[in-house]
Amino acid sequence: MVVLTAFVGAAAAQAGTDAPVAGDGGYRFDVGNDSPRITFWVHLDLFTNLGAPGDFGFSAVGTAMDTRVIVIDIQLQFDGVGNLGDFLSNPFSRFAVVAEWELNLPFLSTGPAADDDFTYRDNETINGSSG
Repeated sequence: MVVLTAFVGAAAAQAGTDAPVAGDGGYRFDVGNDSPRITFWVHLDLFTNLGAPGDFGFSAVGTAMDTRVIVIDIQLQFDGVGNLGDFLSNPFSRFAVVAEWELNLPFLSTGPAADDDFTYRDNETINGSSG
């Protein structure tokens, strides 16, 4: 089962369909070893590139048993100052809030409830048939 949602503002509508977390820059922090693990990114471009396009936000990916379970991406995106007159007359038009999340719970979509066989990490198979 995968759940997705997104809120997109004017500046973010031009951002395209790039992956919300992987390879989008920021400062990376890892918590945990192989499994489970959470990787965080903190984005500070809005403050380090004053006047230029940038973002301020937080991204995280949580994995367990080599499966991406949760992804969260929350950003305040800035399109840059652009035309100074337009910026001064409506400075908030250059900002957008983007929030995306994904929740993947594979144990709800396979297994005995779905009449399928599935395998755990150590190759211990659970049979979906009764009898």
